[in-house]
Amino acid sequence: MSAPIVVFPVENLNLTASEKEVLKKLIEAAKAIAPIYQKQENSKYLGANFYPSNATREEILEVSRHNSEILSPYTIVERNGKNKLVAVPYHIKFKKDLEKVARLLRDAAKLTKKRDFASRLELQANALLDGNYEASDIYWITMKPYKIDIVIGPIDRLDDRLLFKKASYEAWVGVMDKDKTKKAKIIQQTIYDVRRKIIAPSEKAEFLDKTTLRVDKTLIFSGLFARGMFTSNSLPVDPVLMEKYGIEITFFDTSLDFKFNKQHLPIFERIFEKKFQKEYTNECLREGSFRNVLLHEIGHSLLRYKDSELRLKELFPVIDELSATIYGIKCCGSLVLKGIMSERELEAIMIMFICRAFTWWIDYQTQKSVEAFAIGHALAVNNFLSNGALKESNGISWPNFTKLFLGIEELSDALERLISVGTYQDVKAFIEKYGSFMIYSSFKNRLKGLI
Repeated sequence: MSAPIVVFPVENLNLTASEKEVLKKLIEAAKAIAPIYQKQENSKYLGANFYPSNATREEILEVSRHNSEILSPYTIVERNGKNKLVAVPYHIKFKKDLEKVARLLRDAAKLTKKRDFASRLELQANALLDGNYEASDIYWITMKPYKIDIVIGPIDRLDDRLLFKKASYEAWVGVMDKDKTKKAKIIQQTIYDVRRKIIAPSEKAEFLDKTTLRVDKTLIFSGLFARGMFTSNSLPVDPVLMEKYGIEITFFDTSLDFKFNKQHLPIFERIFEKKFQKEYTNECLREGSFRNVLLHEIGHSLLRYKDSELRLKELFPVIDELSATIYGIKCCGSLVLKGIMSERELEAIMIMFICRAFTWWIDYQTQKSVEAFAIGHALAVNNFLSNGALKESNGISWPNFTKLFLGIEELSDALERLISVGTYQDVKAFIEKYGSFMIYSSFKNRLKGLI
């Protein structure tokens, strides 16, 4: 398997000579994360290389009752000489590799003329070496936004399909696109304003007034992000930190361009009728694709329940990722009524949601870390087929957009019930009913070259 590094060719960044030198060091640091991630990833096992391959879920959970470090996001579980499970902290297990990454971050800190950014890089370097990530996370989320951004370390847990506990190493480096950031904030604020009028006290983690957003021209993905080729992210992932300090949503415009041109648009051209395709320009569809990503992250910021992960366990990401997008699209109804968004633009969003569902299924064939997204989107597509919003016969014919939007509203309500008060068994039954990938099989011939 190739190294988990993706470098994007980006031009017109308008950087000073000093800033360019800082970027070079940050990109080197991101690349240095890849060898660590390669030691973690292993699609043969649900637990990747985070746990011994012969350790069962029950054994791991039993040992964790007496040793909480077993389930820490930042430990590798191994067997000692007595065949007992023990937890080894990441910063000890990967010490040599992490020293190189930390050195490059400190080199960048010395080069930058932005003092608060230098402090952030120093804190990040320290966190990688001592395993104390909270101080670094708090400084980052409360720091005034800077044009250059780097996120690096053990963050997302998608590779741990066994227990959804262990964090994978990943990194990205980007430069803010101010114009696109400004446009994205308009939609974000409009949806937040509507939500505030109907919000009720609950177990939600509330942090809307502390949510920041940026659209970046991404220069590099490394580690898990290079494998998944994601188009957005929200951090931190801890609901306690979210509520206290807020979150930062990042959109990777360069990655989205790649996904749209290589997957979303080609899928649209192969699964929808030719006459239907003529109704939508590529520009309209590209904007619909971006808005899917935008709405997904906005949805995340509105649907954080403090106890949902504890209740839903390893099934949590399936409902969490799908509910965010579906809720975001549901909110667009109010934007159409206010004249902020046209019906055609909303249609493009829904069309691109369907195309992105196929994308997740295709990616899942080779990258198991996107399993939660693939299953989640299959839940939605099967729901739309069951209510007649979509009809498949040698290609998806003209969607019934009225039924499709009503289906989105109904699905959003069902998903929010699951994530707010649902049980593990509720979610398991829902996935068993609607989570089949069978619908995609009839499109295999038309998707040759993409799978």
